Amino acid sequence: MKPIPYTLIISALLMLSCSTSVKEDYTLLFNGKDLSGWNLLKPGGFEVIDGELVTRSSGSGTDIYTEKSYSNFILKLEFLLSDVGNSGIFIRRDPSKPGTGFEVQLLAPWTPWRDDLHCTGSMYGHVAVSNRPDETTGKWYRMEIKCDRNIVTVSVDDQITTMADIDTVKTMTGMPFTGYIGLQGNHAEKEGQFAKFRNISIKDLDADPDYVITGFSNNNWELRYISRLAASHLGAVMISPLAEMMTAGNPMEKSEAKQALFDIAAKASDPLTSAGEKRKVRSAIQTSIKTTSSEITKDYLVWIAGMIN
Repeated sequence: MKPIPYTLIISALLMLSCSTSVKEDYTLLFNGKDLSGWNLLKPGGFEVIDGELVTRSSGSGTDIYTEKSYSNFILKLEFLLSDVGNSGIFIRRDPSKPGTGFEVQLLAPWTPWRDDLHCTGSMYGHVAVSNRPDETTGKWYRMEIKCDRNIVTVSVDDQITTMADIDTVKTMTGMPFTGYIGLQGNHAEKEGQFAKFRNISIKDLDADPDYVITGFSNNNWELRYISRLAASHLGAVMISPLAEMMTAGNPMEKSEAKQALFDIAAKASDPLTSAGEKRKVRSAIQTSIKTTSSEITKDYLVWIAGMIN
C-alpha cells in the first residue's frame, strides 16, 4: 500500500474545512425505477432490475450518461461487480468525444493487468491508487468521487483511494472541467458478467453561492469562467457577494465580478425570464446600491439595473 502524498492530505483537510458551509442536500441521479435523467447510447446496455441499475456483458459494452453536465460536485453511489466484472465511472466527459474527461475504474480482481494504475478506484491510466481498496466481488461498496475544480478525490467505503491535483498530471493536460457523468457498460470478455449500481446521488457544488464566489479568485481562467456561468445561473443571490468583490477585490476579481454582474442582469432582462426572477434580481441590485461603499460600484449597479424592464 503506497502512502498518500502529504501535500494532498493537507489539500483534503483544507477542502473539508472549506466545505462546511455547503448544504448537505444531494439529488438522486437514479430513481430506482427507470432511466429517467440518463441517455443510453445503445439499447440494452443497462436495465433496471429490483431497484438496481444493471449492465451485463455485451461484447464491447455500451455506456449511459447523465442528461445534465457538471463541473464541481460530489458523486455518491454503491456498486457491485461479478467475478469478472469490468466497468467504470466517466467524469467530465463529452459522450461524442470519448477521449474527453477521465474514468474512475471498477474492475474485478481477475485480470493480470489490474495494476495500481488500472484497478478499482484509480483514475484509469492517469493516476494510480495510493490506498488499494478491497476488491472482493459479489458485495456492495460505497464510492464517493469529489471534483473540486482541479482537485479530484476518490474514496471507497469512506477511505481515500486516489487523490490528484490534475494540473500536475501531464496526461490530463487540457482536459475539460465540465462534462457529463457516465457509467461504463460492462465489457468483460466472459459472458454473463455484470456490474450493478444503486443509490446514485450528487451534490452540485456550483449550486452553493459561497463555493461559487471562491472560484473568482482562481488563477485558472477556465475555472473562473465556470464560476461566472454558475453565478449567472444562481442569479439574484450572487448580486451582493459580487458587488462586494467588485468593491474590495483585487483587479482580477473586480473584473470577473463586474462581468458576472452584467451577465446576471442581462439574463434577467431576457423577455423569457419570469417576472418573479426579474423582481428578485432588481431588488438585490437595489439593496447593493444602498449598501456599497464604492461610488464606482454603485454607478455600475445603477446602470445594469436599467437593463431590466
